[in-house]
Amino acid sequence: MIKFIWWLSVMLLSATVFSQATVKVDSLLKLIDVQPQDSNSLSALQQLGSDYAYNNSIKAIEYLEKAVDLAKKIQNPLGLANAYFSLGFCYLVKGDFDKAFEFYQKSADLYDKLNDKRRLANTYMAIGAVFSRNKDLKKSTDYFDKAEAIVKQTKDTMQLSTIYSEKGVRYDMEGKLDSALIFFNKSMMLAKAIHDNYMVNDLLSNIGLSYKHKKNNTLALQYFDSSLKFNEQYNDKNLMIFSTLYNNIGATWSQAGNYEEAQLAFNKSIDYAKQANMVAIEIENYKNLAEMFGTMPDYKQQVNYLEKYHHLKDSIFTTENTNQLTQLEADYQIEKKNASIIAEQANAARSKVERNISFVVIAAVLLVLILLLFFYEKMKRSSKKIEEQKIELENLNAVKDRLFSVISHDLRNPMVALNTYLSLADNPSISSEKKLRYKNQTQQAINQTSSLLDNLLAWANLQVRKTAPAISFVNLNECIDDALNAVQAQAEQKEIRFVKNIDLAAASGDVHILEIALRNLISNAVKFSPVGSKIEISTYLLDSKPCIEVHDEGIGITPTQLNNLLLNHADSNLGTKGEKGSGLGIFLVKTLLDQINSTLQIDSIEGAGSKFIIKL
Repeated sequence: MIKFIWWLSVMLLSATVFSQATVKVDSLLKLIDVQPQDSNSLSALQQLGSDYAYNNSIKAIEYLEKAVDLAKKIQNPLGLANAYFSLGFCYLVKGDFDKAFEFYQKSADLYDKLNDKRRLANTYMAIGAVFSRNKDLKKSTDYFDKAEAIVKQTKDTMQLSTIYSEKGVRYDMEGKLDSALIFFNKSMMLAKAIHDNYMVNDLLSNIGLSYKHKKNNTLALQYFDSSLKFNEQYNDKNLMIFSTLYNNIGATWSQAGNYEEAQLAFNKSIDYAKQANMVAIEIENYKNLAEMFGTMPDYKQQVNYLEKYHHLKDSIFTTENTNQLTQLEADYQIEKKNASIIAEQANAARSKVERNISFVVIAAVLLVLILLLFFYEKMKRSSKKIEEQKIELENLNAVKDRLFSVISHDLRNPMVALNTYLSLADNPSISSEKKLRYKNQTQQAINQTSSLLDNLLAWANLQVRKTAPAISFVNLNECIDDALNAVQAQAEQKEIRFVKNIDLAAASGDVHILEIALRNLISNAVKFSPVGSKIEISTYLLDSKPCIEVHDEGIGITPTQLNNLLLNHADSNLGTKGEKGSGLGIFLVKTLLDQINSTLQIDSIEGAGSKFIIKL
């Protein structure tokens, strides 16, 4: 959590769409009331959102959503991009990383179209922070590298200083503290050269954290104190910065063993966090306090702060099942500490002989229970392993049977067609027109065989290897383009055009599974569509769920065929130009989607086309 708070402090300075000057809220509200809905009113809404972002993220989101609506209405793309960026920051502060990524990605797309390299670099740094929080260091590094490449082109000293600071943060997170301090000092030199006092202040805090991690508490507190003095002079309204600083100071005093000073600092941090509605920082303070009282030890106080930590954490971050698990964890910790206190009080009243007898009895009972548990677990693991091997053998046998069935039926025909064409190719008695027709039929058979082999390999690999899918943020537009490229040749033969409606830029999933699923669905749509028709591929949110839809104008599906598809009993049917298939396509799609907890919905009317909807 300290790493997250650190990222927030970094983002405060890299967000150039936020004003560092304090503007009176009343004046801005008055400006909105008297101004028509134009760029001045938009600027006022954005300024209000920016000011509230540091102290009240809920209020900030309210004004920024109004800014988005107004920017769309007056067709101001830069204002819209800035509002999206600010919303991304607010959701990052709230700990909603999916929303933060969504709005940062929207702002990046607009900045890229506007060729606004400076803001685009800032946005890439922000997205890198989101991926870092999700522990996807590879993607985080990719976005920071993109930002650095832009900064080297623009030669922007302020942004280069920020890049060096970001590298320092990353090295600190990896435990490479000396490298972190080197980059922080590089950043400090640039910030001082351009008199960027706000960046200098941010670096003071970052350097202090690195010295804390090196266990150099004296230097760490000196840097924190310098940052605190600066903020008291210039950032007296920025509750988030004060809350973060006092949390770091409390953690450092606790590490140094000065628990009285630590508790004072933690209490100040909690005070500021509550005023600013910064729940993530408040949670971190309770966690640090519980750890500190456990070290002292003061179990009653530790239990008190553990309860506060879990109660607040459960109220915003977890689902119902996780709530139950967290509550059990809290109950266990409370019961454990209470039992320890009661045991100490009871032991004080007992004689030495009674303690020794109790110890011997308890040790004997525990030993017996441990032995029984050991043998029970050993027998259970052995039985479970045998059952798993049996199921795996049955699955492998089923895979073998289905593979042989498909190979014997669907690979034979293309081979026969290829052999026939090769036999007739040099026959002078056959007309050129027939040879061309045979050649086209053979080419179609080879294409169908290639698609069949791709599906067979994907399905067999899924059944045999049982590898877990790699869930991450997927760029839906790129994923759809890859699938369209794979079936482009097939579509061109039937003069079919594709139409994309991308309302949702990204979603969580496995990119390889989605590419295979989309390729099969689009290929099926081409297969059963008439010549000259169109196929629409759309992305959108439905009941808060990301959806990808493939809609064709083809021959549709009869109720009987649809029922067979849903029961995985479908056989291959000929397409509108006699295309053949294996019958594996929809079955493979449903099997793959099941691996990422997604579903396939099929809506079709015979003779009026079909809709295949992936619900992620």
